[in-house]
Amino acid sequence: MLPPDPLAPLRSPSFLDELRRKAIHLFALILPLDILYQFVPWPRGRGQWTLLLITLTVVAVAVDLMRIQEPRVRRFFRDFLGGMLREHEEFSLLGSTYLLLAALLAVGLFPQPIAAAALGFTVLGDAFAAIVGKAWGRTRIFRKTLEGALGGLAACLGWGAFLALTGYLPWGVVMAGALVASLVELLPIPLDDNLGITLFAGYAMRLLWSPL
Repeated sequence: MLPPDPLAPLRSPSFLDELRRKAIHLFALILPLDILYQFVPWPRGRGQWTLLLITLTVVAVAVDLMRIQEPRVRRFFRDFLGGMLREHEEFSLLGSTYLLLAALLAVGLFPQPIAAAALGFTVLGDAFAAIVGKAWGRTRIFRKTLEGALGGLAACLGWGAFLALTGYLPWGVVMAGALVASLVELLPIPLDDNLGITLFAGYAMRLLWSPL
């Protein structure tokens, strides 16, 4: 009898749908990176970022409301996104809309390094937790898996190490943020992960960080 193929889960249709969904999610890493490095001439600073994110969030919410209210628009999204659209999103805001709202709140509530850190934890932690959990998750914890939680924690610790090594935030602050982000992703908190991870990790780091 042949041993089980460890790569078999990576070829399942449900995993490929999740991978496509999280590939789009990972593209949002450009937000915290641009907050830190300012690749483009606009936006710069809290005021310009707030204006941009308000505009994007309002547009995203309007599109979501149209999708929820209009069966033809909802059918178009279902056909276009296929398995990437989760069941609970059919009559609620999309995860991408929540992510824009989380970015808007982060920029408004926190200093820029903490806003970037919290958004990076949200993008990377949520994506890797979902990908690892979908492929190799076996040990159930609440509605998630231990394997997925560890994958998300590893991604958050990696992002935190990057921020510490580049001098944006102290090691203790980003490691605490990474742990809080991973815990929030795992626990069944009645709040979208994009909002929950960003806000809880951001506030934890803000409490610990006293910039000179």
